[in-house]
This record gives sequence, C-alpha cells and structure tokens, in this order.
Amino acid sequence: MTSITMKRKKLPPTGWDNPGLFFDKGFQEWKIDSGKRGEDIASHIKAVCDIPVSQIYRDAYRRWIRETSNKASFAGWFGQLDGTRLFIGLGMAHVLETQVCRHPVYGIPYIPGSALKGLARAKAKKYADKGEYGMNQGVVNILFGPDCNDPKNPDIEADTGYLIFHDAWWIPKGEEGGSEDKPYVPEIVTVHAVEYYKNQGKKDAPHPDMESPNPNQQLAVQGSFYFVVEGVPQWAELGRKFLTLALEADGIGGKVAAGYGYFVEEAAQKKKREALEEVERERVATQKAEEEAQRAAEDKKRQEKIAAEEKTKWLASLTLEKLLIHELNTLLDQHDNLSNKLGTAAKEIQSGIQGQVNRILKHNEWHLAGNTDKREALESIERSFPLLLKKNRKKKLDNAKRLLAAEDDE
Repeated sequence: MTSITMKRKKLPPTGWDNPGLFFDKGFQEWKIDSGKRGEDIASHIKAVCDIPVSQIYRDAYRRWIRETSNKASFAGWFGQLDGTRLFIGLGMAHVLETQVCRHPVYGIPYIPGSALKGLARAKAKKYADKGEYGMNQGVVNILFGPDCNDPKNPDIEADTGYLIFHDAWWIPKGEEGGSEDKPYVPEIVTVHAVEYYKNQGKKDAPHPDMESPNPNQQLAVQGSFYFVVEGVPQWAELGRKFLTLALEADGIGGKVAAGYGYFVEEAAQKKKREALEEVERERVATQKAEEEAQRAAEDKKRQEKIAAEEKTKWLASLTLEKLLIHELNTLLDQHDNLSNKLGTAAKEIQSGIQGQVNRILKHNEWHLAGNTDKREALESIERSFPLLLKKNRKKKLDNAKRLLAAEDDE
C-alpha cells in the first residue's frame, strides 16, 4: 500500500467560487511517502492560491461596506500587510496541517473580531498602565469590558464593553483599499532541529547541525483588510486608533516574531487621511486665532473699562484746581492732534482752551485750595500756555501769584 485514494472523483482546480471549499475537498490522494505527499500538498495549495476572488464575494463585501458606512456608528480603516503575509488560524485543525480562518460561505480569509478586540484591549491596557493618551483602567473596562480573570480584582463582575469589533473582511483588488485579486499565497515554513529541541537536555539529544531541515507547505494570506469598530463615534474612533496602533506595532496572527501579520495604512487612505488632518489642523488654527482675537478684544475692553473706572476715581480725588488744569491739558492735547488740520474743530478747541483758562483764573472756589495746588496750577498755566496769557489774563495770573506769595510770607 503506497497511498490512500479519496473515494470521490478528482475535482478540477478551476471554476471554483469558494477557494476554501476546494482547499478542504480538492485534495485527491494521501501518499504514504512523505516527500511525494509534500509535493502533492504544495501543488494543491498552489491550485487554491490561483483561484481569484468571486463576484459573489465582491457583492457581499460591497454590501458590508454600505452597512458600515455610517460614520455616526462605525469607525473603519483599510489596513494593508506591509509586504509580508498573514497566518491567521494557523493552529486550527486540518488534514493538510495548515489552516486559515475562512468565511464559512465564501471561503475567503477573515480576521475574527474577537482577536482584534483582544489585540486592541492589550494595547489600550499598556497605555492605561503608563497613564498615556488619558487612559486608565476604568476607561479600558468601559470600552472593552472588565477582565474577570484579573487576580487583582477577584470580585469584579462580568460585563460587555461599549465597543463592538467586527470581523475584518479581505479587500478584493478594484475596491477601495484592495491590492490583490487572489487572497491566498503559498508559503513554506521550514522547521530546523526538531529532534534537538524534542530531546533538549538529554544525553542522546542530537546536535542541531546534524539534522536536515523540514520544510512545510503552508497556506498564507496576502493583500489588505477592512477593519470596523462600532460604537459611539468618539469611542469607536478611540478603539480604531488602539487597533491600528497594535496592528502596526505588534502584528496579529501566527509567527509575528518572524515578521508575519504586520499592517500599514493603505496608501490612498493614508493620503486622504493626511489631507483631512491638514484641513482639520487649518480649521483648528483658524478657530484658535479667532478665539485669541476675541479674547484680546475682550481683554482690551476690560482693560479700558478698568482704566476708565480708575480715571473716574482719580478725577474724583483731584482738587478743583487740579481738575481744571487736567481738563485744560486734555483740550491742549486735542489741539496738538489737530494742529495740521486747522479747521472748525481746531477753532472750537482753541475757544475751549481760552474758556478753561478764564475759568481757572476766575474760579470762585480758589480760596479753598491749598497753596501747593494753587502754585502748581498757576505755574502750569504760565509754563504751558504763554500765548493765552496776554493782557487781562496775564494781569490776573500775576495778581494771583502775588496773593499767593503774600500768604506764604504770613
């Protein structure tokens, strides 16, 4: 006996809409010779990988895109394998000793939502432990549900998280984010020094260099996937962010330590996202500038109000003579500002200045002021407005100064 032949007729490798079904049912003969059996498995896997994605799956994928297009409930992301392959479900049982998580209807690979949730949760917990991104254990429990197996919290009750991580669908070429029209690709994983590791530590353990390598034919996945997180928009976006960070930094599936299962953002989506982020940065910058301008205007208004109140208090504290001098100074400042525009306004101010000087010199309450204030007022008039102190005004001023000097002598 050299082989075990399947009872069914040999199935042709072409005309299949479901590559997963052909992978399970299309292997015809199990040869006892391991070398020949390996060649048959490799040939069968290659035939599976040559099956392009069907129109039925494309229609189903487009329907899923439409169902998850509402940004108010879903946060999506197109992730592309970074030039490597993906092993997802490699440990599941199969007669050919290689396996992939496949959709039960379409036979196309997918990544289970439970695996994605666990990956994102582990990433979020790392940030919570470090206190980064504003995360803490309470937020992790709300988003992903509490860890009932946590020995630090034995009394914690089981509960669901607020986020739903859906299965990631493989993206066919021609769809947004798609890069391949065939989801599967042959892969060889070569095991070295099997007997050495089995008998490690024993005296009769063979030297690893004395064993021949043992190549194994495997079915791997290529291309890109559509990831979706469902929930309240801000929370779903946060969950998507943790998921993408984990997919890019930690990878998913088997043999991540050897470089398998790492994703990057799909190029067109990245360009679109960066453009949107640039628009958002400009919007935020514009809004910030407007807010700062508004704050500056309000601050200026507040400062002006404070200055006006302080000025009112200051004016109220002035003696009557100093108040008259201040009002005269204000009129002269206005006159200086209009010196190049001698017109009706300037003439009105000049008239006001003359009237103010008269009021100072004729002030009925002059005797109530102290000598210091009197002297300051008179000297200010004489020093600042010599042209206005002619004839009668000059005489009045000189008379006032003499009376003041006489009072000082007494």
